[in-house]
Amino acid sequence: MKENQEPSIWEEISSTAAIATDSERYLAKLAKRAFLNFWSYSNPYTDEGKGKELCDFMVVFGNDVLIFSDKHCEFPKHKDIKVSWHRWYRSAIKKSADQLIGAASFLERFSTRIYIDSNCKIPLPVPLPPPSARRVHLIAVTRGSAKAAKKFWGNGSSSSLFINTTIKELGNKDHPFMIGGPLYKKRFVHILDELTLDVLLAELDTVSDFVNYLTKKEEYLSNTDLMVAGEEELLAAYLSNPIPEYAGFSFPQLPRSKDLPFINEGGWNRLHRSRAYLLWKEKIALSYEWDRLIEHQTSHIQRGTAGILHKHDADFKDMHVHEVVLRKMAEEGRLARQSIAESYEVLLLKEFVNNGENRFFRVLVVPSRSKRAYVLLVLIRMPDQEYDEYREARIESLTAYCRAIRLRIAGIEEIVGVASDQKSSPISTQDFLYMEFGKEFSQEEKDKELALLRSLGIWKETWVCV
Repeated sequence: MKENQEPSIWEEISSTAAIATDSERYLAKLAKRAFLNFWSYSNPYTDEGKGKELCDFMVVFGNDVLIFSDKHCEFPKHKDIKVSWHRWYRSAIKKSADQLIGAASFLERFSTRIYIDSNCKIPLPVPLPPPSARRVHLIAVTRGSAKAAKKFWGNGSSSSLFINTTIKELGNKDHPFMIGGPLYKKRFVHILDELTLDVLLAELDTVSDFVNYLTKKEEYLSNTDLMVAGEEELLAAYLSNPIPEYAGFSFPQLPRSKDLPFINEGGWNRLHRSRAYLLWKEKIALSYEWDRLIEHQTSHIQRGTAGILHKHDADFKDMHVHEVVLRKMAEEGRLARQSIAESYEVLLLKEFVNNGENRFFRVLVVPSRSKRAYVLLVLIRMPDQEYDEYREARIESLTAYCRAIRLRIAGIEEIVGVASDQKSSPISTQDFLYMEFGKEFSQEEKDKELALLRSLGIWKETWVCV
């Protein structure tokens, strides 16, 4: 960067130099890996005074806003553990919760006054969702208590903070290493420590999976008196209770009892060491190729070399167009990403057979999103074909296949298309397309569309128009 030249928006987003502490840098690394770079912002600022830090990390993804506060405080030494706990609670948990409440309040009142640089010259590249649709999640990351907690609980404790919803206002000096009722100043605040931050962001490493967990946890703990031996045990209970038909997970119903229900320690270790867990990790390994595809396209956006086609007429360099199509891809949870990545990999590895067919494609509708279709295409480049000519033909083919799917599958309201070279190709590029449909075709429109697709050699006579 030249002297006195303003940094680009992507240099500001990607830079970790301005992150104040090792703890915040670690949070940013974990969170960006889970939530991906396009939607992740370290240390955003407000224009109060000469620029004031809003929070330590923020994710803006569709209608969801995740606000993180990170505090690493040494656990005080005192002969009375209740005194030590109360002092640490005030400096770590309460201070984080207060920062989060303040950030959420500012966001509600002044959503256009948030920037990604301390000089307040670069606004958020992704606009905040409107207040009527906005869902804000507050996450306090509090570090420094693990060693003291492990000693206090003994017996091989994991060191994570207990959850006890009968304690009010998050914490009480008479209950060391316990987090109380999640409502603080009428807002739900998620409290994570150095163990449970790693666990949650490793297991729920997509925005969809993470937000689903937070949302269901907020409802679960707001309506139930419960004690849990750490956030990781709550997560284990959640992951051990899958919903049929790949619809995600839910928290188990608690037995009716006069005693306070208690999710004991050990569930997470049993799950983590189980054969089912190891098989699950093997099963989803390929899903990270979908993450890498999104991040690869983001890197092109950073360099100004990306092109995305949206409704056939959008400016290829329009930031909103880039964000929409990549967000649609990133909306999928880990299981859906695995399904899409498997189909994409099959196409990429297909061998060309000289029978006149040079296009391979697949169509997917994942169970969790019945109104969205994915069209994946690999077009073979002919030996005598210029690459620009090939790329143009590939975009035309992708567009046509996407239009055909609207006629073949009932109820589809949006289509995401991805086209690529074969994996063995010496050049590797991708084309991305997003289509959304506002109204049904009339019969006359269907006939015209069919005629066009037949003229392009796309529509097969064995296909049925719905």
